[in-house]
Amino acid sequence: MKIVRFRIDAHPIYGALEDGSERIVALKGDPLFQKAEPSGQLYNLEEARLLSPVIPRSKAVSCCANLAGSAAGVGQWPQVGIKPNTAVIGPDDPIAIPAWGGGTARAFVGLAAVAKTICKNVTPEQVESVIAGWTIGVDFASGGEDISFSQARAWDTSAAIGPWIVVDPGFNPDAVTISASVSGQEVASASSADFPLKAAEAFAKVSAMMTLLPGDLVIVGGVELAQPLSAGERLKSVITGVGQMDNMVVSANR
Repeated sequence: MKIVRFRIDAHPIYGALEDGSERIVALKGDPLFQKAEPSGQLYNLEEARLLSPVIPRSKAVSCCANLAGSAAGVGQWPQVGIKPNTAVIGPDDPIAIPAWGGGTARAFVGLAAVAKTICKNVTPEQVESVIAGWTIGVDFASGGEDISFSQARAWDTSAAIGPWIVVDPGFNPDAVTISASVSGQEVASASSADFPLKAAEAFAKVSAMMTLLPGDLVIVGGVELAQPLSAGERLKSVITGVGQMDNMVVSANR
């Protein structure tokens, strides 16, 4: 099953989408904070505009050093980027490079876990019980050497999330293929089996660094594009067993 957040008219709606179905069952309220109950409304998937499946209550965290195939490894404590919830956009929203970003943005396409409870110091074995499911998360960074690591990752639209949350006990986060294409040409592809840290280990490390709240996102690992993105290019992010996103790159007005 997939949890979706979508818009038909003016207001965001949460829904459930069964595997293989094109019909969304609308839900009453946010399923992260209340029991998932159908509202009685059905919508066609093709008519819905998919939004970020979750707005983190406080933050999105990117284990941007947990790169598939990295020979350097991550050390005892992986470097992480922290993004405010204002950075989050949906699966087809534009990425607006800030004026101070130098005209380009670097992209880290990864697998993301969504926390469903307050998490602190969880073990890898406990991770499955404290997350709602899995989604795609893209961590964008912009700016040159004069821009701090934090500023480079905290700008509005710098975290694309979607297209939904996969809720499946059989989903194996350590056996998916992550790929990225720019304007129709594949530029990166790797397996999560090649992460230096397994998905649950990365999530557990982050929970040891900071408390995670319900709805917070952790990008546990991924692939990094070799070349930065520029305005006018389109990034397609795909993870097997999860789905795909398609985000256009634009320049922010300010």
